[in-house]
Amino acid sequence: MPPLFDAVPWVSLVMGAVILTVIIGAWVWFEHRVDPGRGAMDGPDGNACLRGKCGDAMEISLKFSNNRVIDAKYWTDGCRMSGLCGAAAAKLALNKTPEEIADIDYQVIEREVGGLPEEDLHCATLAAGVLQEALRDYLFRQNQQTTQSTAAVGPRSIKEEPTDYIERQVS
Repeated sequence: MPPLFDAVPWVSLVMGAVILTVIIGAWVWFEHRVDPGRGAMDGPDGNACLRGKCGDAMEISLKFSNNRVIDAKYWTDGCRMSGLCGAAAAKLALNKTPEEIADIDYQVIEREVGGLPEEDLHCATLAAGVLQEALRDYLFRQNQQTTQSTAAVGPRSIKEEPTDYIERQVS
């Protein structure tokens, strides 16, 4: 070992911290490159966050144009299978209409990921539930905009609901 490391022990600690920082930075960069659908979206048209019985949380955000999904992002704090199912749900939603998204259930997501062990089937159920809630949020917002633009004067015909961040428990 060079004499610098013997004389100044803190240099080893600093070098270790630098190496660890580089490794973590490379991992974050790699994760983003490998899975660009993971993350948050600015100004989604539909958004939902649910927590499953297993404790995993998942969020899916949808951006629509001409009644089709043009961008879909997901986030989860769960296991690898939750991430896989969230990515599959976001991918399945791309270029789909609301009617087509309504047909995406846990079985479609399970097939998209190539099958799941029985103990991880709840991950597909969670992803399907979050996707359907994000779609519901989009439809609610569309209905609210239509109602507001066609209503002359008077109370709104639909109940207002906070839609920026829906969080419900999935069974």
